[in-house]
Amino acid sequence: MQTPSQPPTADHKQAKNSTDAEVSKTNSERVLEIFELPSTPLSFKISPTLFHAARTAKAGSLESFWSHTMYQRAGDQGVLERVKVHYCTSRHTTEQVCQEHFLGQAVLGFDLEWLPYSTRSDGPRENVSLIQIASPERIGLFHVAMFAENEDFVPPTLRSIMEDPNVSKVGVQIQGDCTRMKNYLGVQCQGIFELSHLYKQVKYTAAKTPELINRVPVALSTQVLELLGLPLFKGEVVRSSNWMKRLNYSASDAYAGVQLYHVLESRRKGLDPCPPRPHHAELGLPIPVAKPKAEPDSDVGDVASDDSFSSIGSVLEAELLNLPLDPIKPLVRDPRILAAEERASEYRKSKKKSISAQPAALRAYFVWHSNVSLKPEAVARLLRDPPLKTNTVVSYILNVIVGEKMAFDKKRLKSEVLLLLDERARVGIKYGALVRSCESSDEATSRCISWQS
Repeated sequence: MQTPSQPPTADHKQAKNSTDAEVSKTNSERVLEIFELPSTPLSFKISPTLFHAARTAKAGSLESFWSHTMYQRAGDQGVLERVKVHYCTSRHTTEQVCQEHFLGQAVLGFDLEWLPYSTRSDGPRENVSLIQIASPERIGLFHVAMFAENEDFVPPTLRSIMEDPNVSKVGVQIQGDCTRMKNYLGVQCQGIFELSHLYKQVKYTAAKTPELINRVPVALSTQVLELLGLPLFKGEVVRSSNWMKRLNYSASDAYAGVQLYHVLESRRKGLDPCPPRPHHAELGLPIPVAKPKAEPDSDVGDVASDDSFSSIGSVLEAELLNLPLDPIKPLVRDPRILAAEERASEYRKSKKKSISAQPAALRAYFVWHSNVSLKPEAVARLLRDPPLKTNTVVSYILNVIVGEKMAFDKKRLKSEVLLLLDERARVGIKYGALVRSCESSDEATSRCISWQS
């Protein structure tokens, strides 16, 4: 590790914790004076002594905020263990820490910080200055802005963790962070878990108002105050502190994510009926809603005691027993879909690195590309009943062509797919070059080609 010559320059807390400037005072008044400490299966739990000291501290003081430093567990011989923070300023140290302490974790808190005035044209040091991941026991702070000039910013183990769909990376507005990881570091994050989805699912299922469940983000500071009982620090306070204190506050955001996840998961599992856990955000699926429990038939006794109803029931039962039973026909999937899925699987296996195209997009592309008689409307009907939206199929096909440099027929793409794009998309950054290429009159390249942006 190195000693930085300047404090961590990244600071995007105002965006993520966008509540009133008086959050520590106003929001604290909304929390009941008697607050039951949250229950989780984790061995690291918040110290009741430190928690109550923070609750009674002066509102807005540094001592009044929630922090990872409050969590501890009893180790060997009764010695208290605290959450360890690994601050890494080099690629080598980051790789070592990820290998030894974070590889193999099923759930990790995740957060980024960046320069408040960074622009798209700036590099990774400005746009992904500090990467933070956290397990229940440890926090990793990887200060990318401090890495040496000739170093790759993403060591292999960190990349493997971030791209593993079986490792849930949890946070608030986490898809924006993952977009930065993709744009500036080339990391295709998978296993992205938005805490706001679980928060709303648990809160409104318990309140029996599932219609209020939606995908609108809930600020990290709001969730911490409501579920963990203390306000989260504010960027204005941290900005005046020395750099070591700033590191402590940076560590708290990622650790808040992992603690919130386990608090919410414990509450979700205690719901009756219990809804399935929300899906990873990159899948774009709806937040699951609990299915209502079947109501018991309160009229069974009355019906059974009524001779007329009883006799009718007996006749119906006898008739039903005498009905011929048709054999259940097995579900037969269209061979064109099976062939497309096989080609998509082979394509994914042929790539050493993870690909950007989703499985559903690859399947739609191969169905369309391999069957010249199928237009996007027909592909939409073939893939699902009720049919997919035609615009969804169009975006699937174009995203695979642009993102994976896949082959296509110019004339067919122009007449069947691009024709369905609205004018804004036709001239936009994402598809504009492809549209212009297909509108050229070069007949020599009008057949099946691979797109090169």
